[in-house]
Amino acid sequence: MQKRNYYAGTLCLLLLMVGLVFTGCQKDGGYKEYTKGDTQTDANMYDYLKSRTGVFDSMVIVIDRLGLKRVMSNTQITVFGITNTSFVTALRNLNVLREKEGLGTLSLADLDQKNLDTLFCRYLIPGVYATDSLRQYPDGRGINSIKYAREMNLQLFTQAASGYDGGGPKYIIYSDTKASFYISKWVRANTMSMDTYARNGVLHVLSGDHEFGFNEFISRFNQ
Repeated sequence: MQKRNYYAGTLCLLLLMVGLVFTGCQKDGGYKEYTKGDTQTDANMYDYLKSRTGVFDSMVIVIDRLGLKRVMSNTQITVFGITNTSFVTALRNLNVLREKEGLGTLSLADLDQKNLDTLFCRYLIPGVYATDSLRQYPDGRGINSIKYAREMNLQLFTQAASGYDGGGPKYIIYSDTKASFYISKWVRANTMSMDTYARNGVLHVLSGDHEFGFNEFISRFNQ
């Protein structure tokens, strides 16, 4: 009788331990592949950017000033969206320096158009490159920007999650290669959202801490 009770107690203990382990595994959630839902809009790229008031107002001002509305409306294009913050930061840093030099402040409307066009077009890539198109390029994909054929690099990066490499959030590192083979000379920017599909292309939005111009803003406009 005692022997039977001993076995029964042992069995109950084992079942309890199995239940605890199973519960712990479920709570951890295990490995889950990170997925990001795509956003779709019926608008063309220009109209979509213009509709995002408070986010892309400065970008739309630049597009209008450079006469790029038709390109942004009809051309198949990949756009790296520049938020208002990126322009504000660039202008503030420029104007702080100009004030120290006894020069007047500048706004987007005052900037030299040729230099503005040169820098802005680095954020525009002909063709549609969503995140899925970058998976097979672990070192990034070199693509020329629109108009001036500046070589840019698009690299899909995946953070680790739950102890698994490649299981976390994904983002694109967008780099101006500065026409250099050496990565140390590149100027890089991270995206904070990706894969918003407009009628004529795809939009990836750069992080707000990116300063417009890939480190050339002050040198080009403080002349």
